[in-house]
Amino acid sequence: MRKFDASKFLDISEKTLERLVKSGEISSKLEKGKTRDIVVFDDEELKAFKQKREAAKHRPAFSTGEASAQNVVSLIQTKADSIDRLSFTPMITALESLADAQKMVFLQNKPMLNLRDSALVSGLSVTFLEKAVKDGRLKTFTGLRGSKVIRRLDIEKLISGL
Repeated sequence: MRKFDASKFLDISEKTLERLVKSGEISSKLEKGKTRDIVVFDDEELKAFKQKREAAKHRPAFSTGEASAQNVVSLIQTKADSIDRLSFTPMITALESLADAQKMVFLQNKPMLNLRDSALVSGLSVTFLEKAVKDGRLKTFTGLRGSKVIRRLDIEKLISGL
């Protein structure tokens, strides 16, 4: 079997097949072609390799007997019981303190917005806002590090004029 056919048979790329040959997991040999030598693979070896790979992929997590099904149900009930008893207050407090530590500023509190944030706040597309800037209907200012920002008041005026 040629390299292309072998890779399709194993459902892998030709590059992966080359790596498998290089690592010694699959053997190949050269045969004389019309104009140059071609790499060929043994069909039986490829079938055995594919079966070995599929057997490694499909391992059941537990047996399919009735006892195991009862164990799974009891495990699910145990997990659900422990979740009901948890209090999420410490997590919420930790997240709030993290937000305070990073000094997060939410969009509704920002007086100047970049183009992406302007689109989020206004519900208009970035493309529409870019066209409005190009047409002169929306004025931009240079913000920190040379970025373009738009005043929230200008966005509100644009929306009210639509």
